[in-house]
Parts: sequence; structure tokens; C-alpha cells
Amino acid sequence: MTNALLMIGIALPGILLMVKEEKKLMENLAPNEKVPPFWARMLNHLLLAVPFAFLGAYFIDRVGFPPLSLSGITLTVILLSLLCAILHLIYYYGYLLKNLDAETAMKVKASQRQLGIMTRLLYGGIVEEVIFRFGLMTFFVWVFHLMIDSLFISMWLGNGLAAILFALAHLPGMYQMKIPMTKQLLLYGNSTNVMVGLFCGWLYWTEGLAAAIVCHMMFHLVWYVYEKGFQSKTKTAPV
Repeated sequence: MTNALLMIGIALPGILLMVKEEKKLMENLAPNEKVPPFWARMLNHLLLAVPFAFLGAYFIDRVGFPPLSLSGITLTVILLSLLCAILHLIYYYGYLLKNLDAETAMKVKASQRQLGIMTRLLYGGIVEEVIFRFGLMTFFVWVFHLMIDSLFISMWLGNGLAAILFALAHLPGMYQMKIPMTKQLLLYGNSTNVMVGLFCGWLYWTEGLAAAIVCHMMFHLVWYVYEKGFQSKTKTAPV
């Protein structure tokens, strides 16, 4: 119960920010439709996050994952998180944007900026980790370990399945961007989210949930900082 309440507590700030910002998102995506009231949007996110907080709290001791502790944030965690973020930047700027037409690339970049950095850090970095790593991955590892003696194999199976579901959960948002869903975009969206999920899952298993949260947050933070620098260089570049 204590772990579940702790997960709900650390998830609440991100949920509140998302509920506040998604009103504008919904108005942009569907201007002719009525936006649900604040309480309904809040309830929707709570119904999504709270069950997974309890699910993870019930099974975490049964699979032997580390408890939530800041001691899990080590130099190795920081370096692996940076590696994950840099691999994404190489893929995004070095491949995806170069293989999209100028209009679609502009819309993709504009869509990426729709959520503020604090919402990306607190909702993506914390709420999604509570759902997909603390809740789903913990449960999946427990289920696989009932069938397979090796905890190592069970962990990778659970990590992989949670990462795939994490990627699939982002597909509706991609389809709402009002841009053609090309093979490049679908490949990018799915493969990037699976990669982030695997990195976060590995860190969750070895160092604890705080390490997974740091990795997910750094993914968004490094992207945000690079984007700001990239924009600045583009604006000041000689014509």
C-alpha cells in the first residue's frame, strides 16, 4: 500500500500538468468538438495510472526488483541515459527529418513542441514509468518467471513486452498529428519508443525505478536542449 501511494504521489504533478495542457491540444486537434471538463480529464488519467501503481506495488517484492531509491542514480545510469538520448538524436535528425518532405518535417517538429518541457519530464518521465515499468513490466516479469526458471530471461521477456506496449500506446498520438503516416514515421515512432523502453526497463531492473525515471527524463531533456540549440544556430546561420 505504501509503495502504491508513493507512486500515485510522484505521478500526480505530471498528471496535473498533462490535464492542463491537453485542453489546448484537444482544441487544436478537434476544434469542432467539445473538450471534456477538467475533472473528466483528470479522472481519465487517474484511472489509467492508479491501477498500475497498485499492480507494481503488489508484485515488485515478488520479482525482487530494487525499491524506489535515489541511490540508484549513479554515473553509469547517467551515461546510459545520455547514450539513449544521443542515439535518438542521431536517428531523428540524421535519418527521419532528412527522409521527410519539408512540410511534413515541419509539422512533425511543431507537433513535438506542443507539450511543454515540464509536462514531458513529469508525465513522460514519471507517469509513463509508473505505468509501463513499475506496473506492467513488474507484472510481466512475475508471470514469465512462473513459467521460466531464469529470472534473467523472464526480465528480458517482460522488458521487451512492456517496451512494445509502450511504443504501441504512442501510436494514437502519432495519428492525431494530422500528417501522412509514412513508413519512415511509423518505423521511427515504434523503434524509438521500444529502444527507450528497453533502456528504462534494464535500468529499472538493475538500479531501481528512479534510474528508469532519470533515463526517460534525460531523453526529453537532451532533445529539448538540442532542439533549442539547433533552432538558435538555424536562425543565426548566414544566408
